Amino acid sequence: MASPFFIQPFEEAHFSAFVNFRKEALRSAPESFGSDYESYNSLSLLDKEQLFEKLQNYPFNFALGAFTSTGDIVGMAGFSCRHLLRKQRHKGHIWGMYVSEPHRGNGIATKLLEYLLRSAKEDAGCEHVLLSVSSKNLPAYHLYKKINFFEYGTEYRALKLEDEYVDEILMMQYL
Repeated sequence: MASPFFIQPFEEAHFSAFVNFRKEALRSAPESFGSDYESYNSLSLLDKEQLFEKLQNYPFNFALGAFTSTGDIVGMAGFSCRHLLRKQRHKGHIWGMYVSEPHRGNGIATKLLEYLLRSAKEDAGCEHVLLSVSSKNLPAYHLYKKINFFEYGTEYRALKLEDEYVDEILMMQYL
């Protein structure tokens, strides 16, 4: 049976859909991202295009999309590696993981992570990857633990939403 979704890096043709999906993610899960909806939404079209263009440097800096067979975006995750810095090129960072509410529980986040981890190791040459997860996002935390990420610290009060602080759990995986 064919998978109801497929994973691939975002390409130029995905720009508008990416912007809309990113806005959905920032709006529906503000405690999960360092960016916020209002700031992202207020960027000019040119600024959004330039940010998106920076994600076109596979395998060192990219965003993956999870797409339905009809081309709708249902999930995303980003990866960055400072490959030009000799002392830091051995590590990568996962950011921006999000799966839309109706599509959660279908293995999409796991598939996004598997693709990212494989690309980080085989294509970017990374030895380990880092990520942070909101202490309030227990489903994501448990997913990361399930696929062999471990905690190496906590950034207390990492984010501030109105008058509420959110801690971020720092996690990594050796590849």
